Amino acid sequence: MTLDEVVRELDAYFRLAEVENDAPWGELYDSLGGAHWREYAEPAWAERWNGLMVRGHADVERAATCVFPSDAIIEALEPRTLLFSEHPIAYDDDVAGFNPLTPGSFEAMKERGVSFYHAHGPLDMHPEVSPSRLCAAGLDLTELDEYFPIVDGIPGGAAVIGRSDFTADELAERLRTFLGEEIPVSVLFAPRAHAGRVAIAAGGGAQRPILEASLERDCQTFVTGNAATRCRLDFVQKEVADFRALAEEEGVAIVDGTHYGTEKPPQLAMVNWFTSRGLPARFAHGKPERAA
Repeated sequence: MTLDEVVRELDAYFRLAEVENDAPWGELYDSLGGAHWREYAEPAWAERWNGLMVRGHADVERAATCVFPSDAIIEALEPRTLLFSEHPIAYDDDVAGFNPLTPGSFEAMKERGVSFYHAHGPLDMHPEVSPSRLCAAGLDLTELDEYFPIVDGIPGGAAVIGRSDFTADELAERLRTFLGEEIPVSVLFAPRAHAGRVAIAAGGGAQRPILEASLERDCQTFVTGNAATRCRLDFVQKEVADFRALAEEEGVAIVDGTHYGTEKPPQLAMVNWFTSRGLPARFAHGKPERAA
């Protein structure tokens, strides 16, 4: 399969031509001392911060998916692989957060004809493979409502709320089973036995504005990925502290499945997406954060 064919299908699936105002990933690279991305990235990537970032060989022989790309993941890729990810940058919860891919990783992709494609906001808001929606399905939530868009130009939202008949502990155990045994799942606060109305904001969703929007929808339990974090960035710690204070004030139970863990399901789904198009595909495991 040609790279251009795969990219056209991915662009259409994630409606990239319509997406506006996603996170400025290149600026984050620059701020962390990773301005070398400019030597390797496709010109269009710097305009929309999604899609094909690194163009490899004209033919694609296989695909790999991951939550966060890392130097270790890229080192293990075979020639003519298309790497698909939600993010274009590595992440370590117990240090300063995001870490740029090194120049060596970009050079390795160039030498082996490896291509790199990622979708962030359009994946978080996708009607089929958004992490919040897949987690909601894995937890058997009913009466789903989607809300809180994080990019402009496309419909949908990055958060999902629904109803559960489980207790908070049962919900956490079900999440643990769904995400896999390598993912730590914790109940951080449980003021009541039953989960009730459960909001899911996968990934870095422990944010006060998302919780406020969830409370407007009668949220009683909040499932996310960074309510327990060891990130050393002060603004991250403040953001999470503000979120947890509001949750406790409003009596909202908190279940945490790590940023990596709650965003893992779409990458497994994309393995099936590539396979259905005739490309052998696998999920490249990263490093789950540990609950703080």
